[in-house]
Amino acid sequence: MTGSCKNDIVRIRVAGLMIEDDKFLLISHRKDGDVYWLLPGGGVEYGESLEEALKREFSEELNITIEIQGLAFVCDSIDPLGSRHILNIIFYCAHTGGSYILGDDKRLSGYDFFHVTGLKDVKLFPPINLELIAAVDRSAHGMYIGKMWLG
Repeated sequence: MTGSCKNDIVRIRVAGLMIEDDKFLLISHRKDGDVYWLLPGGGVEYGESLEEALKREFSEELNITIEIQGLAFVCDSIDPLGSRHILNIIFYCAHTGGSYILGDDKRLSGYDFFHVTGLKDVKLFPPINLELIAAVDRSAHGMYIGKMWLG
C-alpha cells in the first residue's frame, strides 16, 4: 500500500545503539497503559543533520552526551494499515558525558541496560531484537535490514 500514510510523510527517526559490557541501552515509553522499549532517539527536525538530531535526542531523553561511531543499520517501519511510515537510522554510539537522568517527555517511563542474553524477549519497537543481538560484535555496519513492523 503506497501513498496512504498519515499526511503521506515518511518520518525519519535516528536512534543510538549503545553497548556496554554486552548490554544495550534502551528507553521505555508508556502509551495507553502499554510499556514498550526503544533505542534512545527520535525524529529529525528540518535542517538538522542526523548526528545533530541524535545528540539532541540523547540530551533530551537521558541528559547525556554521546559520540557517534558509525552507522549500524537502517530499517523501515511501515504500518500494514497504512497509517505510519518511519525510516529508522541506527548509529553505534558511546557515552561521553553527563549523568543519566530521564527527560521530561510524558511518554518516557524509564531506561535500562539489557544483557544480550535477555534481549530476545524484550518488547522492542521496531522489532529488531535479533538484529541487536547480532550487532553486539559491531559487525552490522552499514546494513539495511528492510521493512520491520509488529502485527
